[in-house]
Amino acid sequence: MIYGTTGCAMEYAGRGAIHEWVQLFLRNDGKNVVLADGLLLEPRVYTGPVVVDITRFGIEEGAPSYLTALDEQARFFSIVETMTTCYSKWDMPPLIVNYADGTFAINDGRHRNVALRRMNITLAPVVFWTSSEADQRYISEYLSEERMEDL
Repeated sequence: MIYGTTGCAMEYAGRGAIHEWVQLFLRNDGKNVVLADGLLLEPRVYTGPVVVDITRFGIEEGAPSYLTALDEQARFFSIVETMTTCYSKWDMPPLIVNYADGTFAINDGRHRNVALRRMNITLAPVVFWTSSEADQRYISEYLSEERMEDL
């Protein structure tokens, strides 16, 4: 089965099983087992997928700073270019974004984030995860504000 689509994520969310989709996606299509394992280390709260303005996260643009070698950066942007080229035919999986202590971090989807920004697309599907009640309250308030701005 293909898990790496927003449609699939929405299907799981509709059943109240977005946490299950995150694990299935990361362990299969997403090829990010390290993140999948890390998310199981303690209880998490997941919200989404929801369409939000990804420019409001204040997240580093371009290749991640940990990619220091030129060949690593070139590979990163090659993947971004491929995503940009096939975007119109692709049901892109949601970005997986952590919110903790006042900071957003894309844990899965850096390539997708850069591709969207290059195409000047600001609204994208996101699955948020948090580890504390305070951070979850913030996400709930954040999403309420986002929806109010859409009205």
